[in-house]
Amino acid sequence: MKDSSENRQSGRNGCDAAILFLRIFIGGVMLMHILGNLQDYDIVVKDFPSMLGMGSAASLATATMVEGLFAVMIILGFGTRAAAAAMIVAWAAVLVQEAVGGTITSDAAKLHFVYLGIYVTLAVSGGGAYAFNIARMSDKMS
Repeated sequence: MKDSSENRQSGRNGCDAAILFLRIFIGGVMLMHILGNLQDYDIVVKDFPSMLGMGSAASLATATMVEGLFAVMIILGFGTRAAAAAMIVAWAAVLVQEAVGGTITSDAAKLHFVYLGIYVTLAVSGGGAYAFNIARMSDKMS
C-alpha cells in the first residue's frame, strides 16, 4: 500500500503530464493558426489592424513572429507563464476589439474564451516538471 507522500507524488506526475499535453496542444494550435494566416496572407492583411502606426502588413508580420515565438516557448516550457500571460492580453484585446466593432459572432466569442481559459491555466500552472527551467537547472548543477 502506498503512503500519502507516494500518492501525492504520483498525482503530481499526472498533473505534470497533463500540463505537458496542454502546452504541446495549444502550441501546435498556435503554429497551425500562424500557417493559416500565412497561407491566406492577402486576405488577412486587408483586415488586420494597424498597430503602433506600423501599417497592416508590418503589424501582421510582427504579430505573427511574436505569436510564433510564444508558441515555441509554451511548447518547450521556457517562460511558459510569461508567454501565456502575453497571449491572454493579446486574445483579450482581439475579443474586445471585435466586440466593440460589432464583428464578433457567438461561435468566435466561444472560441476566444476557450483560448483564454487555456492560457490562464498555463499562466497559473507554469510549465510543470517537464519544462526547461533555467533556475531548476542551475540548482541541479550546484
